[in-house]
Amino acid sequence: MNVSGIRHVTVVGAGTLGAGIAGLFARAGYAVRLTDLKKDFLARGIAMVRSAQEALRKARLLTNRDSAAALKRIALTTDLEAACTGADLVVEAVTENIHVKTDMFRRFGALCPKHAILASNTSGLSISKIASATRRPKQVAGLHFWNPPHIIPLVEVTKGRHTSDSTAQALVRLCRRIGKEPVLVRHDVPGFVGNRLQFAVLREALHILEEGIASAEDIDTAMTAGPGLRYGLLGPLRTADLGGLDVFLAISRYLFPKLSATGKASPVMEHLVKTGRLGTKTGCGFYRYTPAEKARIIARRDAVLLAFLKTLKESKRR
Repeated sequence: MNVSGIRHVTVVGAGTLGAGIAGLFARAGYAVRLTDLKKDFLARGIAMVRSAQEALRKARLLTNRDSAAALKRIALTTDLEAACTGADLVVEAVTENIHVKTDMFRRFGALCPKHAILASNTSGLSISKIASATRRPKQVAGLHFWNPPHIIPLVEVTKGRHTSDSTAQALVRLCRRIGKEPVLVRHDVPGFVGNRLQFAVLREALHILEEGIASAEDIDTAMTAGPGLRYGLLGPLRTADLGGLDVFLAISRYLFPKLSATGKASPVMEHLVKTGRLGTKTGCGFYRYTPAEKARIIARRDAVLLAFLKTLKESKRR
């Protein structure tokens, strides 16, 4: 499908990511249907859209007029068949469970127009397996938005084993059209690109913690005050170029053999989960959180990210 043929977008799942994706397309001018199992879920989803738009408005990245217009473009329904009727693009954002997702795509295959592109917002499950539930695997791809979706520019467009080049390229162009920065994942590998990088860092952070080399606080500071500060503008490969590949090669020769290469989940994280310490969900993880502190951390995160996003957009205009 040509990207210009995508006019009606259906988002299935009104959670944090689904609501955020619906808001993105609505702000870009698309007619959006947001669907979920219950009206309560939809009410919560549209409240999240409003909250995201208020944050964008305060950052002067969205006008009151455009915010109101975007909300009018979103239709809410608990009727999946009605939501799929006439859709040019369907974005699935349900629970991260391969059985649930394949069941949804089986239903999409029966309910959606033959020309529709079917996309999954999975953060790392097999697109090929999801696509196998339909009779149109060429029109199925991954479309992974990152949280919070109204701020983070990255979207991973992932090809399954049978995804056509035209489907993948249409989604890449569509992401650019809605103001996102797409990357094309050419092979259907677990975790795609972003999570493979993210979890490689997490594995080493956990190894450093388990070995008693540094505290959780100092490990986080080493990232946020060091390489993490660069990575907003310079990825790891460009950073290596700027530092000198001869220097990075020399460091790699003595450091790579010392890095964690474990193929198992972290014992520390296993213990935390087993004892009910799930992070902000339960008020305790690597750190302790009160509800007020959790809200403060998220608000600070979003404010900093929005300011950085605004700076990036302004720098591209120069």
